Amino acid sequence: MNPPLKFALFGAGGLAIAVLVVTGADRVIERERTKAEINRLRDDLHRARISSDRCQGSLQTSEASLLDLGVTIDSLRNLVDSFETMNGRGVPAERYPAYLEVFDSYNDSVASWEKREQRLRIAETSCRETIRGHNVLTDSLQGVLSEAGIDAG
Repeated sequence: MNPPLKFALFGAGGLAIAVLVVTGADRVIERERTKAEINRLRDDLHRARISSDRCQGSLQTSEASLLDLGVTIDSLRNLVDSFETMNGRGVPAERYPAYLEVFDSYNDSVASWEKREQRLRIAETSCRETIRGHNVLTDSLQGVLSEAGIDAG
């Protein structure tokens, strides 16, 4: 075989090997990048799930507390009504201090209920955002797994 042809064959063979090495290295690098991204998304998803669960638990506790306060307010309202209907002309003078105490408790409880209800609505909005963020992470992880050919079903 003549030297220029031999040199060309060796050159072509070397180039082919270099292309294979580079292509293989790219695949390994891409696989490692995908693996790291999957692990990061799983960690983020785990933290988001914990936050979502805590948020929902907190909402349930707050809702139950608000319902209990509503029962207390209803009870106080019934007491106020019973004072006001004692003799058809209003609260008797001798019962007026007790009436004022119940009436003030009722008003304070209603004001407290309104504040707590407003805080609950704000917390609920925040929880919706937390859950939305969790869902976005879930979708991202599903997309990466699908792109990598991994069935997460």
